[in-house]
Amino acid sequence: MIGLFILAYNVVLFITIRRILKQIREPEKTLSWILVVFFMPIFGILVYQIFGRSIKKDKYFRKEQTFYSSIGNNIKPELLPESKMSLIQLLEENKSSSISYYNKVKILAEAEQTFSDIFETMARAQDSIHLEYYIIEEGTTFNRFLQIFQERIESGVKIRLIFDGFGTSGKNRELIDELIVIGVECQEFMPFSFLNSLRFVNYRNHRKIVIIDQCIAYTGGLNISDKYLSPDKNIGIWKDTFVRIEGEAAKDFAKIFRCDWYYASGEHLQLEKTSYNQGMNKLPVQVVASGPDSEHKGIHQEYFSIITNAKNYVYLTTPYFIPTQAILTALKTVSLSGVDVKIMLPYNSDSKWLRWCMFTYLKELLAAKVNIFLYHGGFLHSKVIISDDILSSVGTANIDLRSFDANFEVNAIIYNYEICSQLKDLFFEEIKECEEVTLANFDQRADRNKFMESIARLSSPIL
Repeated sequence: MIGLFILAYNVVLFITIRRILKQIREPEKTLSWILVVFFMPIFGILVYQIFGRSIKKDKYFRKEQTFYSSIGNNIKPELLPESKMSLIQLLEENKSSSISYYNKVKILAEAEQTFSDIFETMARAQDSIHLEYYIIEEGTTFNRFLQIFQERIESGVKIRLIFDGFGTSGKNRELIDELIVIGVECQEFMPFSFLNSLRFVNYRNHRKIVIIDQCIAYTGGLNISDKYLSPDKNIGIWKDTFVRIEGEAAKDFAKIFRCDWYYASGEHLQLEKTSYNQGMNKLPVQVVASGPDSEHKGIHQEYFSIITNAKNYVYLTTPYFIPTQAILTALKTVSLSGVDVKIMLPYNSDSKWLRWCMFTYLKELLAAKVNIFLYHGGFLHSKVIISDDILSSVGTANIDLRSFDANFEVNAIIYNYEICSQLKDLFFEEIKECEEVTLANFDQRADRNKFMESIARLSSPIL
């Protein structure tokens, strides 16, 4: 009996290692998973099946991707900054984006202002409100959403919500029931079920999108939660950035929502024909979407290209910093080449493990003259990149392997001097609440745990 078990286990082990070698292209990730399944009998194979396997060939994901059906080349060089044409061309060629030219953009840097703006715009909705959120939690913020939904439904507005099956789970599922009762159409993205969907638990919909009448769209890092309004006793208030976009780009966010709705429900939504204010000023916005089903890692390529194409400066804000080797090399290379590289990271984090892992990358960046700032004004949760006074990226994707490989994410790239200037001013305003990390004192920091950092770094290829 024991002999049959050992034989069966070795067969499963061989099949698993063969699958790892076939599906994973990065050598460090391949080696990490082989070590996990080889030295952690049974448990390691289970962990790989949940967190390591590729889903690109699964039938669940053999569906048309958001921007893959784009017809023709929509690039208009005369309306775009010449210095960023290589990035624009890249994202057009890898079919991860769509670009539009006539939009109005508003930066929302405070949570109270963000929610207020969303509520006011939703209250004026005439036809539809479409939302995607990773986390939906009980509290005053949710109650306000609920109230406005009820009012607009009574006025004949169609409201649809996509929520992530893992991010919104447990007692928060009762909130979904409240929404359904008042008439909101809700769809769960990848239901978190041990029996039915355990194999998809690692792949989450991390997008935060609000679309009103297909004319106005919001995106950024805020979930439906009070943690952005009331300080957490351990890490303080969550600090985040959202962006409001009115104009043609809203239709691109609607395309993303339609695709995700089809994933979740199997229902094809018809996008309403929408007219936009033709007198709107030129303001190009490129909406970038990527996920574990993408042929190309669109957002990974976006970040890499922004960094390597920077001429004067590139400033990054992210709550989770576990860069790929390509991103790490790009940051060090451009910094040593004379580009001003500044990275703002949270001092307090909601994950000690990710904080330990983050610290292991800082010394080599400091040695390459990258300026690193740790934010002490709460938990910094913004995902923003600005460069060369013309380019801004605001969205849901962190600078980590999960955002590049395992999550469904969305960013908005804005090509505009004024918006970049606003975000640059915000960056330097937030620096006032930061401490700058220096190479001279980094190893002597009293808040470090070098042993745990070393252990955490070993897990970085598979986080």
